[in-house]
Amino acid sequence: MTSILDRIRDRVRADFTDADPAHDIHHLDRVAALAGDIAARQGGDPLTAQVAAYVHDYHRVEEAKQGRRPIRPEEARAAVLDVLARCGVPEEMHGTVLHAVELTGRYRFGGDDLDNQSVIAAAVHDADNLDAMGAIGIGRAFAFGGLLGEPLWSPGTQLKERYAEGETSSVLAHLYEKLVRLEKDMLTEPARRLAAERAQLLHRFAAEFRTEWGNEDVSCGTVCPDGTRVHWDPRTRFLSVTTPENERHDGQDEARRDGPNDGMTRITFRGRVGLSLDERGRPVGVDLLEVPAALAHCVPHATRRRPWTADETAGSPWSLDPEANVVWISLTETSVHRRLTAIGDIEAQLRDDVPAALRLHLTEQPVDGDHDEVLS
Repeated sequence: MTSILDRIRDRVRADFTDADPAHDIHHLDRVAALAGDIAARQGGDPLTAQVAAYVHDYHRVEEAKQGRRPIRPEEARAAVLDVLARCGVPEEMHGTVLHAVELTGRYRFGGDDLDNQSVIAAAVHDADNLDAMGAIGIGRAFAFGGLLGEPLWSPGTQLKERYAEGETSSVLAHLYEKLVRLEKDMLTEPARRLAAERAQLLHRFAAEFRTEWGNEDVSCGTVCPDGTRVHWDPRTRFLSVTTPENERHDGQDEARRDGPNDGMTRITFRGRVGLSLDERGRPVGVDLLEVPAALAHCVPHATRRRPWTADETAGSPWSLDPEANVVWISLTETSVHRRLTAIGDIEAQLRDDVPAALRLHLTEQPVDGDHDEVLS
């Protein structure tokens, strides 16, 4: 005799035969496994969580049937109830399953209230969102964006302040408008830990993508006195700093640049960042607070007090305050108007153990002592 979960999966697999790659049976398998594990860790019933996970995307089936999107999860309530009944799911589970299904379509950054949810609903909500993050999330986003005919990236397009389901200006915009913001929407502690790791991977991917994309023609791009190129996008809170030496290496042919002797080391970490801006919103300097030892070892010690403007005679713009374990990067000769402090997902690139590039995204994660301070 087959189990309830086996019957549910068999029925769902048949109904999702023609589903797009981002919402197919493999997605449902992953969400069901995660939801069951999270529910068990939180003291809930893993079977109920897995059943809800398998039926949470029936609004996608309705979208295909009706030829319109988006359709909300609650609009597929009748289809979900039909599957539950046909597969012999006890009626006392139906309400819990329906509530969990409906919660998967709600987001704080879309204006929804996610407080005081049941263990099962929270587990399914978090599991579904985790599958939209990390490497799998990137693959799903580009698969679904391709299905919708969305461009890869449209640098000059304004991003949505409040998220709403439906088409967006580009796949990378979707990463910024939704995927990286899912970390703050997690309702359970096991999911929060996984989400932090997957959000960092999303940011690393976005940084690499934009570096390969090239000039984005944004207003906050500058060239420092020593030739260092600085790109700051306040919409996505993305900062890129590249030394002239690294620019020359990046211009080499692919075989030489990616060879085993190119001397490039990448150090990635999450930490507090202080970003100083001038009156026009251009970066003046960057402070990396509490840097890992691997990076601190390769940055020259400061021989003077912290400068707020670049000094052409100082050699490398990177300096280490060994007592505070802070790396500062002085960029331009303008005065500081504003200082922004936040958590950042950071990648420092070293070439032959010398700092060559910095790429980071400032996140929206709240941390004690973080602030946005206008100085003048």
